[in-house]
Amino acid sequence: MTSATWADVLAQAIFHTLVASLFVEALVRTWRVRDPGQRIALRLTALGYPLVLFPALVLLFPVRAGDAFREGGALLVGRRWADVRLLGTGMYQWFVGGLATIGLALLLMDLVPFLCRRRRARPPPRAVPDPETAARLGATLAELAARLGTRVPSLLWIERGAPVLFCTGIRRPAVVLSRGALRLLDAAELRAALAHELAHLARRDPAASWVVLLARVVMGFNPAFQVVSRALARDAEWLADESAAEACGDRLALASGLLKLHRATAGPPPVRRTLPLAAALSEPLARVRSRDIELRCRRLLQPPAPRLPFGAARVALAALTLTALLFFVV
Repeated sequence: MTSATWADVLAQAIFHTLVASLFVEALVRTWRVRDPGQRIALRLTALGYPLVLFPALVLLFPVRAGDAFREGGALLVGRRWADVRLLGTGMYQWFVGGLATIGLALLLMDLVPFLCRRRRARPPPRAVPDPETAARLGATLAELAARLGTRVPSLLWIERGAPVLFCTGIRRPAVVLSRGALRLLDAAELRAALAHELAHLARRDPAASWVVLLARVVMGFNPAFQVVSRALARDAEWLADESAAEACGDRLALASGLLKLHRATAGPPPVRRTLPLAAALSEPLARVRSRDIELRCRRLLQPPAPRLPFGAARVALAALTLTALLFFVV
């Protein structure tokens, strides 16, 4: 395969993912999909397209790379953009280079803070020191795990005044809790927050997050893939909210707990000031996080979103339509 062909494939992968993402978002809004599980299923179609469907088109239909198909069958040929030149370089090259740069920037905005947090020293978790508190939390976890249909995770304690509450582990799932979180949340809010973390473990979200991160690194050149991955993570949080609210039976307590934890941990976003444009991006990123918490709380103050009928058929229709349409885009 020549370098020019590799450039064609790269450009097609970016453009196809962009079209797939816009198409799926249009379906989400046209069908008014509010259930987070159905939103995830549809967005996985856009996320899976460059990983599965697009390579299948390239490998199984080499005729698409021929001049005859480009001249006779294709609806859109990206190579023709090279005829329009800017500063001596074709718009085709500007298109590929510009979008690849945006994709890499979106990846680094999440990857660099994540790696910094992994390197940061954290007090080692241990068992809850107070037997009465340990028994109470253990009973709550056992009850919620039974409601969510998952095994009871380990409870790891962090002796820290700042509120910390998250789930971790793939083979050995655990919920990490700090003294600050225990003091911040009342009994109902703590129960709802623990249900949220158990909902993540029930869906194996820690393992899924690593898979998505690896896919994001592989698709670091693809900006649409990065954007859809972020939207997928947001939908996963909304789905955990709905599962937790159903398990604990108190949507208001979960919304209150989310808001308390956000306010207690809100601060400068974890973006290193040595990164380009870090100072300019810090405030907008903080606003995005606050807006996301606001939307989650608003959803929890409303009844659960109804599921649309024929959900699997809608996902299959979206995938088939995308494949048929983008078959003729080279």
